[in-house]
Amino acid sequence: MSQDSKRPGDPKGEIQQQPVQAHLGEQLKRYFSSIVSEPVPDRFASLLDELEKRERAAKEQPGPEMGK
Repeated sequence: MSQDSKRPGDPKGEIQQQPVQAHLGEQLKRYFSSIVSEPVPDRFASLLDELEKRERAAKEQPGPEMGK
């Protein structure tokens, strides 16, 4: 941001950046809300299931940690 676009008493130009930040925030919300509503890919879901199974098995059996 150039010196000319800043308002007196607002050395960082924060007053003019507020509408820009609000617009960016809305765009990000719109983008990520569509991603959140997408289904989880089958491969990712199966990896999560496998991880949960291994964590449960590790909790049930005392001994060294997994992967060591």
